Amino acid sequence: MRPAVLRKDPNRRRPYAGSRSSSSSGGPPGRIAGNSSAPRRRSGDSFVLYVEGARDREILQCWARSAGPGLTRCIEQNTVILGGRRPARALADFRRRGGADAGLRGLVVLDRDDHGEGVEASHSASREAGLEVFVWSLRHIESYLLVPAALRRVLRVSVEDPRVEHALADQLTREDDINGSRSRSIHAKRILGAGGSLSEALGAELRAGEIARAMRTDDLHDDVLALFRRIGTLSGLVAGGPEVVIRPNRRQV
Repeated sequence: MRPAVLRKDPNRRRPYAGSRSSSSSGGPPGRIAGNSSAPRRRSGDSFVLYVEGARDREILQCWARSAGPGLTRCIEQNTVILGGRRPARALADFRRRGGADAGLRGLVVLDRDDHGEGVEASHSASREAGLEVFVWSLRHIESYLLVPAALRRVLRVSVEDPRVEHALADQLTREDDINGSRSRSIHAKRILGAGGSLSEALGAELRAGEIARAMRTDDLHDDVLALFRRIGTLSGLVAGGPEVVIRPNRRQV
């Protein structure tokens, strides 16, 4: 299955001269600590992964490079871009393809956001046979990029340099001032990229794809690993999904 686009992602940026390669396939992927003897088969046209935008797919592909053999290829070949938080579009597309009656399995990945829009549509999609909905526990997929170690690699600063942690703490304080105790994570979409407050605080434009490429397996949040398990299981890439070493919870902004 070739990648499908239902609508152009308005947030997608073109790579700029002198930046790192924008290729999301990278080299051969690594592996989450798992059972190498698990039975495998190639993922094919029986699985569809629905994401909100092209940047979501790019981030997932970059993360998948360190998460399991074939996972990057599966995401690249089986993704449909919805053009926003539109689970109703995923449901309609899934049915057009034949749905569960045709042996199809699908997974819709959505940002949590902080509003109620699209809640009923999400419930409708989750009730569809063969179609599952995965909602990030943090506000946006970009929230999982705010890992100090990864940001330091992008900025090429040493672990002794406190600027990254200080800047993130300042952003969290600002978010709490705006939203009070209801805030569970920084508005990552707003603070990254050109003109973003975190980029300005650190003196460099922080691009989502570049941060994702700099992340290692130990940087991946448990939510990301849980998503990869579902993709592995639903696509048939790994029977039962890859086993994952669960790390102690750590604060994620």
